[in-house]
Amino acid sequence: MTKIKVPGFDVYRTYLAMKQHFTKETFDFFQYDGKVRAKEETYLQRPDFYFFETLSRKLSDQEVKEYLLASFVQADDPSKVWIGDIKLRGKNCWLAWTKQNQSMQYLVKQDLSTVVDYMATKGYSFNDLFETMGGHPPALRLYIQGRISLETLIILDMVLKFKSRWDKEMKDPLWELLSLKIKKYKPFLSIPTHKYRKLMKETFL
Repeated sequence: MTKIKVPGFDVYRTYLAMKQHFTKETFDFFQYDGKVRAKEETYLQRPDFYFFETLSRKLSDQEVKEYLLASFVQADDPSKVWIGDIKLRGKNCWLAWTKQNQSMQYLVKQDLSTVVDYMATKGYSFNDLFETMGGHPPALRLYIQGRISLETLIILDMVLKFKSRWDKEMKDPLWELLSLKIKKYKPFLSIPTHKYRKLMKETFL
């Protein structure tokens, strides 16, 4: 099946929209249909415009969104992502993100097993995982240490609804940055919450 070519200028506008979505509290990528206003004249004068043209020839509109999304999601600080980073690491980010999303349930199951082992080692109850206790909750520390994925942390929150409490109880820059990323990333994920609620019951009960 032949892919419908996306104009390079549209790829550029999608990039601008994605960047604003992940860095501005009030901007909504979906509300603006994944595009922002821009001048084509300005676009053509950019020294890197050829990169957007290359993406437009290789990827469909949906693939463009996923390609850009992966770079912002995998960045520690999405506000510092620039087009040079995406040119260097974008393809690897996209391939890793795609692979992870294709095996999401398996990866979450592995992450939950990691959580169970961690609870046993530390002597934590399930509720302890989400208590701030004057610092980062154990579940958050597992993510920071790279032992569970961002997607698993988001799924845990979708089932248990702890993020709003964390927002009130933690005022450190690291969490504030991550909280915004979670808020902005969640709408891109199609998560069958009931399936993961069942998986969590089977794992922890």
